Amino acid sequence: MEGLPRDGNRTPLILLGITVLLVVAAVVLVFTRGTSATVDPNSPEGVVQSYVTLLLAGDQEQAAALLTAQAANDCPVGANPGQSNVRVALLSTTLTGSGATVLVSITETSVRGPFGVGGSGYEDSFTLVPRQDSWAINSAPWPLLACTEAGVK
Repeated sequence: MEGLPRDGNRTPLILLGITVLLVVAAVVLVFTRGTSATVDPNSPEGVVQSYVTLLLAGDQEQAAALLTAQAANDCPVGANPGQSNVRVALLSTTLTGSGATVLVSITETSVRGPFGVGGSGYEDSFTLVPRQDSWAINSAPWPLLACTEAGVK
């Protein structure tokens, strides 16, 4: 048998096989991670997910359509929506008698200095109120405001 060590020691072949399997598993993990599960678009979580997805894709007009009129009018000067360096993860949802609160984790990253990436993370919440057969966002965390020209004060 050519290719195998003469003494029958197959340890290098086994190690090579394990290495190949680990590399394949890592590649599969990289390509499957980062996709978020889609939730019911009419639920509080679904409205927040749609809003954040639209906002981070730069579609402020469509995102603003998911806000209440008051939330759209309360948009402060200096809001900076559509940042691609923001990542949002759903933590929990609490339904109340008058609405819902969706708690999220917000991570903002930036490249700084000679050593690479810096960032910060924190928790904040969206408040929602019922709207026909869905929900409308009544307040959103500051870095996630869909400010349109009509709503900026």
